[in-house]
Amino acid sequence: MTAILFRASIRLVGVLMLAVSLQAQAYDETEYLKPEAFLAKVYGSHVPGISLMPLRGETRKKAEAALGHGYSGMRLRYWEQEGTTAWIIDEKSKDMPMTIGVGVSPAGEIAVIELLVYREPRGGEIHQAAFRQQYLGLSLTEDNGLSAEVDGITGATLSVDALNRVAAMALVLHQAVAGNR
Repeated sequence: MTAILFRASIRLVGVLMLAVSLQAQAYDETEYLKPEAFLAKVYGSHVPGISLMPLRGETRKKAEAALGHGYSGMRLRYWEQEGTTAWIIDEKSKDMPMTIGVGVSPAGEIAVIELLVYREPRGGEIHQAAFRQQYLGLSLTEDNGLSAEVDGITGATLSVDALNRVAAMALVLHQAVAGNR
């Protein structure tokens, strides 16, 4: 009886290892832009030092409202210079997180939005500049949403939704930084 249970558990471990291996292969990571290159797009050759924003109180509530779910982090890294802020945020698309960079102008409008890393098998079309162009100039509404609708991409609905959430969250965080000056 013990030998049978031992063999069954060995088979189960083998099946689990195969499943994990197949899942890891299904999600190739595509790096479109390094963080340094994103920051250079926002600030040029004079990139400011990194800052940390504690995520608590009203700022946390607004950021989570923009995301549509809770955020597990206690603080966020950001860059700020002459009223322009830059944020690099991970957000889940369908199964895996993608890394998005958002630069916000002193006027509180999206100035730069880049897909830095994409980890899903489908929906990566959101990295195309023509699609991301829609976000430029958008600001935050009173209900923590984007000031205009963004046209989606067939087959990339969850990725577009994630990009929308991160864009809104970056605008909320920008307001918090601007309010602390």
